Amino acid sequence: MEIQLKLYGSSKLLSNKETLDVLLPENSNIAKLRDVLVKIISDKNLKSNLQSLPSSAAFFSEKNEVINDNYKLKDKELISIIP
Repeated sequence: MEIQLKLYGSSKLLSNKETLDVLLPENSNIAKLRDVLVKIISDKNLKSNLQSLPSSAAFFSEKNEVINDNYKLKDKELISIIP
Protein backbone atom coordinates (compact mmCIF):
# COMPACT_ATOMS: atom_id res chain seq x y z
CA MET A 1 0.00 0.00 0.00
CA GLU A 2 1.06 3.58 -0.45
CA ILE A 3 0.41 6.65 1.67
CA GLN A 4 1.19 10.27 1.09
CA LEU A 5 3.16 12.01 3.83
CA LYS A 6 2.68 15.80 3.97
CA LEU A 7 5.95 17.36 5.08
CA TYR A 8 6.49 20.26 7.47
CA GLY A 9 9.59 21.87 8.95
CA SER A 10 12.80 19.84 8.80
CA SER A 11 10.93 16.84 7.34
CA LYS A 12 10.87 18.77 4.03
CA LEU A 13 14.46 17.57 3.57
CA LEU A 14 12.97 14.17 2.64
CA SER A 15 11.59 15.42 -0.69
CA ASN A 16 11.74 18.31 -3.12
CA LYS A 17 7.92 18.34 -3.05
CA GLU A 18 5.41 19.13 -0.29
CA THR A 19 4.66 15.42 0.09
CA LEU A 20 6.50 12.11 0.09
CA ASP A 21 4.95 8.91 -1.27
CA VAL A 22 5.75 6.04 1.10
CA LEU A 23 5.30 2.35 0.27
CA LEU A 24 4.25 0.23 3.25
CA PRO A 25 3.15 -3.36 3.77
CA GLU A 26 -0.61 -3.93 3.97
CA ASN A 27 -2.13 -3.32 7.44
CA SER A 28 0.68 -0.98 8.49
CA ASN A 29 0.37 1.46 11.35
CA ILE A 30 2.23 4.61 12.41
CA ALA A 31 4.84 2.51 14.23
CA LYS A 32 5.68 0.77 10.92
CA LEU A 33 5.78 4.16 9.18
CA ARG A 34 8.35 5.31 11.76
CA ASP A 35 10.48 2.22 10.93
CA VAL A 36 10.27 2.94 7.19
CA LEU A 37 11.24 6.58 7.78
CA VAL A 38 14.43 5.43 9.54
CA LYS A 39 15.38 3.54 6.36
CA ILE A 40 14.45 6.43 4.05
CA ILE A 41 16.56 8.85 6.11
CA SER A 42 19.50 6.44 6.07
CA ASP A 43 19.19 5.79 2.32
CA LYS A 44 19.14 9.52 1.56
CA ASN A 45 22.17 10.12 3.84
CA LEU A 46 20.17 12.59 5.95
CA LYS A 47 20.93 10.86 9.25
CA SER A 48 22.86 13.81 10.67
CA ASN A 49 19.97 16.20 9.96
CA LEU A 50 16.95 13.99 10.68
CA GLN A 51 18.19 11.19 12.94
CA SER A 52 15.58 11.81 15.66
CA LEU A 53 12.68 12.59 13.30
CA PRO A 54 11.09 9.11 13.17
CA SER A 55 10.99 8.73 16.95
CA SER A 56 10.04 12.29 17.91
CA ALA A 57 7.65 13.43 15.16
CA ALA A 58 3.91 13.79 15.62
CA PHE A 59 1.54 12.48 12.95
CA PHE A 60 -1.86 13.91 12.02
CA SER A 61 -4.77 12.43 10.09
CA GLU A 62 -6.60 14.17 7.25
CA LYS A 63 -9.01 15.43 9.92
CA ASN A 64 -6.08 17.20 11.68
CA GLU A 65 -6.28 14.82 14.63
CA VAL A 66 -3.13 13.59 16.35
CA ILE A 67 -2.77 9.87 15.70
CA ASN A 68 -0.79 7.41 17.80
CA ASP A 69 1.52 4.55 16.82
CA ASN A 70 -1.32 2.02 16.77
CA TYR A 71 -3.32 3.98 14.19
CA LYS A 72 -3.94 1.69 11.20
CA LEU A 73 -3.12 3.37 7.91
CA LYS A 74 -5.28 3.12 4.81
CA ASP A 75 -4.09 2.88 1.21
CA LYS A 76 -3.80 6.33 -0.45
CA GLU A 77 -4.26 8.10 2.90
CA LEU A 78 -2.73 11.54 3.46
CA ILE A 79 -0.86 11.80 6.76
CA SER A 80 0.99 14.90 8.00
CA ILE A 81 4.30 14.73 9.86
CA ILE A 82 5.26 17.49 12.27
CA PRO A 83 8.87 17.36 13.53
